[in-house]
Amino acid sequence: MYQDHFDPVLHFDRKHRRRNLIYDPEIQKYCELIKWSEKIIFIFPIWWSGMPAILKGFIDRVFVKNFAYYYQGLFPIGLLKGRTAWIVNTNDTPMIYVKLFQQDYGNVLKKQCLKMCGIKSIKHTSLYYMRGISQQKRKRFLKRIAKIAECFR
Repeated sequence: MYQDHFDPVLHFDRKHRRRNLIYDPEIQKYCELIKWSEKIIFIFPIWWSGMPAILKGFIDRVFVKNFAYYYQGLFPIGLLKGRTAWIVNTNDTPMIYVKLFQQDYGNVLKKQCLKMCGIKSIKHTSLYYMRGISQQKRKRFLKRIAKIAECFR
């Protein structure tokens, strides 16, 4: 997203209507990539207990109604069924604090966004307390990620 200079901001005005998000030419390439994919990996640091703004903006702009979901009465129906996701994130918080007090840490993406769109999250891998761990532990985490990625194909 960064190298594409993706604009994560939702623009609503007379030209940009919410109901027309699916027709936005800037998101079409991402929609095509998602349609083509069977497995999606989300890798991000936790910022202020949630996903970074650019990822939230990507979800807001790409996973739109009539592409990723639609409503049948009151209930959302996922249009991206048959896909799986793996969420990988890092944070600066000790694990015990995350488990006892934090709400998100990747769970909003998993339980609300992806689930609503029909994408099944099969794995959620986290590295806690980045600022307080050794370089050796970081390397072990990266090796673990590489090993899981081999199986995720």
